[in-house]
Amino acid sequence: MQPPSGYSVPDGMICRLRRSLYGLKQAPRAWFEHFSSVVIDAGFKPSDHDPALFVHTSSRGRTLLLLYVDDMIITGDDS
Repeated sequence: MQPPSGYSVPDGMICRLRRSLYGLKQAPRAWFEHFSSVVIDAGFKPSDHDPALFVHTSSRGRTLLLLYVDDMIITGDDS
């Protein structure tokens, strides 16, 4: 990694990444962990059968949210 232009790093020092960057091997995992925490905070529960399927059940019905790579399908039974 190169430091940003205008930022000097003393000799013998290194830069430490604090977040996953787009294109790195761990970036999709970090994105999914963040997305999962946001969806779970919104009241969804991950499915036991598929970790990319989230289910929200309420008195009005059930909502299903499914992730596939960079696509999302949201469906439910509330008219």
